[in-house]
Amino acid sequence: MTIAELHRQPLEALPRDVFSLPAESFVDAWAKALDLTEGELSQDDRSSLANAIREGTNRLRVVDALKARRPVPVALGNRSALQALQREPDQFAILENFTRFAPDDDAAFLRYSFSRICGREPDSAERLGLEFDLRRGVATRAKVVKKIVAIARRNGQAAFWDTLLPRDEDDLPESIDPSDARIMPAGLLVDMEGLATAVFVREVERVGWMIGADFLCQPLRVTDKGWNVQPGWLLVGPKRSFAEGIWLLDLDLVQPANARLDVEIVANSGLDFLQQLTIAGPFSGALCVNIRPEHRFIELRIRIHERAPEDAWLRPRNISLRQSS
Repeated sequence: MTIAELHRQPLEALPRDVFSLPAESFVDAWAKALDLTEGELSQDDRSSLANAIREGTNRLRVVDALKARRPVPVALGNRSALQALQREPDQFAILENFTRFAPDDDAAFLRYSFSRICGREPDSAERLGLEFDLRRGVATRAKVVKKIVAIARRNGQAAFWDTLLPRDEDDLPESIDPSDARIMPAGLLVDMEGLATAVFVREVERVGWMIGADFLCQPLRVTDKGWNVQPGWLLVGPKRSFAEGIWLLDLDLVQPANARLDVEIVANSGLDFLQQLTIAGPFSGALCVNIRPEHRFIELRIRIHERAPEDAWLRPRNISLRQSS
């Protein structure tokens, strides 16, 4: 076998006749096959390896010693060590891949989804609002992923969502009224049981806010987080009479954890207090209000406490008064 033929053979599967060569020839053949120069394998080294074969050293060990003499390629030798790996944000968000991430940690799920879809961390308002909805169970992770995709597209990124499940198993059915605009603000909706609902403020997805007439006491400045607010009265109204009985004030508010606001329901121009409390951080729930025949000109008041500039925002998603009995 010629040296050229030997060079073309896999080093792990050389024919037996190569291993039957005399010691010096065996070392020379492998040196040429491995392209070892005189500087990499001197004549003294060749003699030492040949003597080792004659003294009974396994020829495979001699081959390993020759392979160790091969120099590291310059391109590899000068290559810097890898410090970090970073993926580009996903253009397609498969719901199942995101919803199954960190099943017991909604904060980690949100950070992962934002980093993969939007290429950034969620800001404080996004994290508070979405984590608040997940914790209360009013939004599924699939819906949250869709919202994050919508945020990415609103920021000018190419983002789409898809699912591996059939359409009927994809998510909960959409609301009958996707605009959430059942009635005009501060108007009354009376259901089939004769119970009324008055909407004071309601956020309409992808549209904005519905606000009752003459409710706002501060100029409305809308930001990505919600409303930019300042200390003092924010909402006051509607100063109208409601039927006597038990009413429920439904509140769905998102604000920083350290932010506080006062909620008051008064009657007779503030002479009678029907409900009064201070809310700290995000809140969603209902407050019971007992309206009696002598209570006229019912008024809802919301007052903002002093807060840091970075916390000067509020996202009111629903403020409404509904009749319970």
